[in-house]
Amino acid sequence: MKIIISPRAEKQLKKITKIDQIALARKIRLLGKSSQTLDEEKLAGFRNIYRIRVGSYRIVYKKTAKLVYVVLIGHRREIYQLLKHALK
Repeated sequence: MKIIISPRAEKQLKKITKIDQIALARKIRLLGKSSQTLDEEKLAGFRNIYRIRVGSYRIVYKKTAKLVYVVLIGHRREIYQLLKHALK
């Protein structure tokens, strides 16, 4: 599967500490391989939008048959507010 990271998600990733960036990057790489080993959860109220946990951070992405599009990356306390504004 092909993985595309949105410019907004890249910007958010750069603001996070290096150790957390490494953990998030590893999970993002795993998204392209198999989602069955990940602890993904479908977000209610959205179509084909999923999230995975990485410590205190969340990766929100849209999944199709051949593509994973990372929409947002952020801390758990603010990611859902950002999601409401980003996907209107």
